[in-house]
Order: sequence, then structure tokens, then C-alpha cells
Amino acid sequence: MVTVDILYSAAKYAWPDLRVKVSQAEAQGFGTAWVYDHLSGSVLSSDRMLECFTLAGALAAATSTIGIGTLVVNAANRSAGVTAAAAASVQEISGGRFVFGVGAGAAPGTHWAQEHEVLGNPLHDSMRLRHDHLAAILDLCDILWDPHRADKWTGFPLPSPRPPVLLGVNSVALARIAGARCDALNVRLDHPRIAEFFQAAQDARAQSANPSAPLELSAWTEHSQASLDPDGEAQRRIADLGGHRLILVA
Repeated sequence: MVTVDILYSAAKYAWPDLRVKVSQAEAQGFGTAWVYDHLSGSVLSSDRMLECFTLAGALAAATSTIGIGTLVVNAANRSAGVTAAAAASVQEISGGRFVFGVGAGAAPGTHWAQEHEVLGNPLHDSMRLRHDHLAAILDLCDILWDPHRADKWTGFPLPSPRPPVLLGVNSVALARIAGARCDALNVRLDHPRIAEFFQAAQDARAQSANPSAPLELSAWTEHSQASLDPDGEAQRRIADLGGHRLILVA
């Protein structure tokens, strides 16, 4: 059976509305409530935005059972250390309900890079370097979130349990990283290569150091009455692909 989640955008809703909507989603039985990671609402044609870890922590404190996730943290928005500490903090605030969704970020000069350009935040123009920075975040999470970590890491937030890591995927290369290193991946439901990405992740998991660990396959699509229908096209498609979770973007 496919788990159905909901995403509410801080580019569209102010904090009081987000709190109410996520509380309603909790009462309605949605699995997880997700938030975007953008520094400015301008990339979503809006004049408003809230920082994602701040918002995720606030939503975690305002709820008690629904999962809270980021879809997805842009690796370029923060240093690896700040990202790992922020995710661990939300996991503690949520009482273990956080899903750490992360992605490699966009190339300079693209629509999604506009907020970085305004802030003067440099972006790697090489896909390899962007993937390297993503790997650095995953590496530091492994170190900082290890209950047997070295003494020099004492004092940094230590999540218990470790939050699952979901990787936003739009290429085979990222799908392989997800399969090798993460707990889940997420792809746009109507991406023409979604089946290829799912297969690449599963193949990478089979060849990883922990091939028996579960790998959750998820996709996102627009929220509608049709996508809410268990017998509708969206839920049938993710199920036919062997997926486990459908995230509806409200």
C-alpha cells in the first residue's frame, strides 16, 4: 500500500496557515508533512519564504504524530556541518519523526540559482563538485550521528534514532548515490526516466555495503482529488513502479 504525504509551501502560506494545515493533515492521516528549502520565495513567484529547518522544527513542535520532512535541503545553502547539526536538531525536537531530505542543488545561471546570486552565495559550476559537496554532507552525518563518535565531536547534536535520509534524484548518478548511501529517494512522478532511476538505485543498493537494508522509493506530484484517490492514476503509477510513497504538493 502506498503511503500518501503532503507538502505545503512557505512561499504560499504564512506561518499561522502552515501550522493549521499541517495539524489538519495530521488529523486526516497523512504520513509526513514536507517543506521546501528555499532562501527566497522569488524562485516560486512569491514574495515570502521561511527557512526550512526553522519551519520544520516549528511544525514538529506543533504536532505529535505526523512525520516532518524536507523536500529537499539544498546542499549549497549551508556548510556540511551546519546542515548535519540542523537536521539532528529537528530530529530531537520532533521526537524522532524527522525525514532528512537532501539534494545536490542547481547549477549557476539556472532559475533555481537566482536566490544564491542575489545573496552572493557561490555555486559550483561542475556537477562533480556539487555531488562532492553532497557526499561531504552525507559523510559528516555518518560521523556526527554515530553514537560511538570520537570525543572531539562531543557537544554536537546527536540524533537518536538517526533520521532517515532521502535523496532528491534527477539523474542516474544521484540515484546510484541514493541506493548506495541513503534510506530513500524521491523523483518527480512524471519524470520520463523515473523507472530507470528507481532501478539504478536498487542496483546500487544490491552492490552496497548493506544490501539488505530497505530502500524506500518515492515520488512527488501535484495535490488534487485525483491524486488522493487510491485507485487514481497517480497512486496506481507509483505502485506499478514498485514505489512506496507519494508526496502531494499542495
